Amino acid sequence: MDHDLDVQIVRKDGSSFWLSDIGVQVEKFSPPAPSFSRSYSSVGQYNVIDSDPHVSERKIPLVFDVRTEDNPEQELQRLAMFDLFRGYEDFYVISSVAPFIRWPVHADDGFSFEPYGASPIITDDITVNLVVTNGFGETVQSTSNMASDMFLGMNIPVDCLPPYSFSNQSDMRVFVGGSIPLTADGRPAIITFNGNVDSQLSIANKTTGQTFQLNQALNKSQTLTLYGMVPVVDGNNVYDKSNHAYLDFAKGVNELSVSGASDFSLAFDTRYYV
Repeated sequence: MDHDLDVQIVRKDGSSFWLSDIGVQVEKFSPPAPSFSRSYSSVGQYNVIDSDPHVSERKIPLVFDVRTEDNPEQELQRLAMFDLFRGYEDFYVISSVAPFIRWPVHADDGFSFEPYGASPIITDDITVNLVVTNGFGETVQSTSNMASDMFLGMNIPVDCLPPYSFSNQSDMRVFVGGSIPLTADGRPAIITFNGNVDSQLSIANKTTGQTFQLNQALNKSQTLTLYGMVPVVDGNNVYDKSNHAYLDFAKGVNELSVSGASDFSLAFDTRYYV
């Protein structure tokens, strides 16, 4: 039990507060490891094959008690907790122990709100299961504005620190921290390019062996954005002018290269997922 432990609630509208500010004493907030599921199929009489693993939702038990002055306040707090952890609304939670990670959650199941014995000033331990539907927490900040105190926690090499913004560099390095790689069809990074291109631009990730090509002239006032499977120039889909390729990013250092461009800048931005 750590009474220095606290949890911040961050609503989708940006409003936030710490549970300690509303009379809640957090006893436990300990996210478990991610869970992956597989399916299995028999092949012949003596063999079994499995499918690719897929992440499952993750449940984080939030254990707390509520301090009040008297019975009427305890009843009001009961209603406040029911409203706070209503299961139909998504929000973020941030632990005071790891304030650089936020968890996108919703409350699952019902929960009991009972006084400790017959006490009007403190409840018994209350457990609310918070469900991380997509399976992962994420850094509060992206690499474009990541605080320096995060570098140690994410094991980012000192020679590859964010932010990742490059000018007229044909070769560059970016780092993907956290627990999973970044895939174009799952959790893509954002690449933003501005520069002069005569006819064909190539952006390659030498680490994954992938190359994206755009067969279109560009000038520096135009912005090419790669996010996921579809390239966009100034808001217009240019997938038909590309080689229909995309870029994934492995965990760790990724070696990138740019060719076919002059007087250009390239920025790489992402969150890390844990």
